[in-house]
Amino acid sequence: MKLLASVVALRLLAASSGAAPPSPHTVYSPAVAVQWKDRLHEADVQLRAGDWKKGTAMADSTLREMRDRIASGDASGSLLAVALLLRAIGEAGLGDSESAAWDFGAAQALYPDYSRVDLKPFGDVAAMMDPWRYKGGAPSLQHGPIPEGSAPSTEVTPPRKIAGKQPEYPYAKARACIQSPIVVHTVIAEDGKARFPAIDAGADPILALAAFDALRTWRFDAAKRGGKPVQVFFDLTINFKVRHCY
Repeated sequence: MKLLASVVALRLLAASSGAAPPSPHTVYSPAVAVQWKDRLHEADVQLRAGDWKKGTAMADSTLREMRDRIASGDASGSLLAVALLLRAIGEAGLGDSESAAWDFGAAQALYPDYSRVDLKPFGDVAAMMDPWRYKGGAPSLQHGPIPEGSAPSTEVTPPRKIAGKQPEYPYAKARACIQSPIVVHTVIAEDGKARFPAIDAGADPILALAAFDALRTWRFDAAKRGGKPVQVFFDLTINFKVRHCY
């Protein structure tokens, strides 16, 4: 699979070259979509050349613009996934494994085919990112050993949020009065951090990204079994609702 150029070109150009004008809810022009394509292509080039800092910054700025300016569209999930994947590659190159794992997971959640993406063109980061590939379209939970002296039936105390940012409603979505609950499936690790985000098929990708952005900042009092922290699957519902929209 060619990594990014064909996906970026096809998805973005498809959104920008049709005869139909942007919908009333769109807050970007076809010219802006072409600019996004060009910037993501340049980020790809920089990352292949090993300029992790520049490539990451370009992917990040483009991703943030798309999140706030795309109201809808069938290809929006794959578009966001391209930028997330590029940002993950750059973060891995910079040695930020925690951020890279999260963004690679988010990219796979929005575009499951990225679980098989060929990362060899990016050198050593390929081996670093391979363990973060999703199996069967969902994150895997590596169960730790049951604490010594505890029975397998020992009840698990669920995790409890203790800190983190509130989700930000993407501008174009709020302007268009597009409302939806987003269910995020994730793993809460023993250190109280969320990992490996996933969503159900058909979930709104823009709102999902906004939920991911908030959840990655959340910290939990981890789940416990027999008084010791354990990692668990966790489902979180975030309701995106605009006041005065009906």
